[in-house]
Amino acid sequence: MNFADAAHQILAEEGGPLSSSEIARRAIAKGLINPKSDSPSTFVAAALRKDNRRRQQKDEEPRFLSEGNGVFRLK
Repeated sequence: MNFADAAHQILAEEGGPLSSSEIARRAIAKGLINPKSDSPSTFVAAALRKDNRRRQQKDEEPRFLSEGNGVFRLK
């Protein structure tokens, strides 16, 4: 599972906003992602932004909204 899909699952389960570090922690704990980095929260945040950009380029709605300071929620 990629980081964006894992984050989508975690945020859907939570039902509210979470920080990228908390999303990464929960995704790792559930075995959804296996990061090769010491800072998986950075990769999660980047993956969510990249997922949004890709969807917008395809004239699709983004899945994630940034609330600032590395906090995201589902749109």
